[in-house]
Formats: sequence, structure tokens, C-alpha cells
Amino acid sequence: MPPIRRPRHGRFWGRSAGRRSTIQSAAMEVFYQLTEVDYRRGLSAWRNSSAWRRWIYRSGIAVMVALIIGSAGLMIWNPKLWQLWWPVLGLGVLCLVLTWFGPQMQARMQFRRMPSAQDPTTVIITDSGMHIRSPHYDSQVGWSTYIGWAENASVFALFPQPRIYVPIPKRALTAEQLDEFREILHRNVGETKSR
Repeated sequence: MPPIRRPRHGRFWGRSAGRRSTIQSAAMEVFYQLTEVDYRRGLSAWRNSSAWRRWIYRSGIAVMVALIIGSAGLMIWNPKLWQLWWPVLGLGVLCLVLTWFGPQMQARMQFRRMPSAQDPTTVIITDSGMHIRSPHYDSQVGWSTYIGWAENASVFALFPQPRIYVPIPKRALTAEQLDEFREILHRNVGETKSR
């Protein structure tokens, strides 16, 4: 019987089609307590994990800045247009502010509304998956649960679903553990999408 191949979970999500390495590494125990900043940076890693999200975010900011400058320029050029263009200017400023500060507010709300995210957490990482323990839960999660991952300067973000991320702060890992965890993710989940 031919081996069963896992389906790809979307073209942006780094799944290595079920390929698993036979290399085994020793268990690694990590202890951390998440902060609002970890959630914000995890959201940033998620947002930057695919080219189309980066493109939409950057082009959206460029369009809003052009809208603000254009409407302000038209109002200065012809003061009679003030009543026509001030709503456009205000909408452009509001959208720019929400785009810029929205992820921070979203991460803050998500963190504050989840008591389990604020608990001290212990994670035992192996090639078979992660054993996650906190006062609210104790679970064993296999690597097949995750469809991709990304990292930035301060967190790893694991994606169990396209719109959900699990932040793991790099400050909880030593330099050797960072390299080992990255290698485990490469072997068992797939390639990263950002750094």
C-alpha cells in the first residue's frame, strides 16, 4: 500500500507534505510567561508570514498616505473644496491610525481576554511534538497539528490554522535551544515564512 500523503494546507503555509525526518533530538524543556508584547510580535510574525499579507499591508498604507496627501493638497489648492474633501481626509487618517495601531489593540484584547495565556507555561519540545503544561491545561500536541510557522526577532509563531497563531517567546530559549527548536520546526513542520 502506498504511503498516505497529507494534503497541503494552502499555498502560503509551509507544510512539507507530511514528510518527517528520522533524526531525533533530545527533549528540550522551556519555561515562559507570555506578555502582551509577545502576542503583538506573534501577530506581526503571522502578518509577515506570507507575501500577499505583506503586500496588502504595505500597499494599504501607501494608498492611505496618498489619499491623505492628495485630499490635503486639494483643500490647500482650492479652499472651496474643504467641505467636500475633509471627510475623505478624516477617513484616510482614521484608516491609517487603525492600520498602524490595530494589531497592537487586537493583541492586547486577545491577551487580556484569555486568562490561560497569562499563566506560566512549561513546554517540553521533542521531534514528536510539544507537551504544554500550565495551571489551566496539560496537553500533548503533535507537529502534524501545525500547518506552518514564522519567526521574527523575539518570537516564534506556530500556526495550527491559517488565522490562528501560538507565540513562543525567544527569550525563554538559550542560543543553542533556539537553533535546535528552529531545526525541529524545519524537520517536522516545514520551511519558515519570515525572519
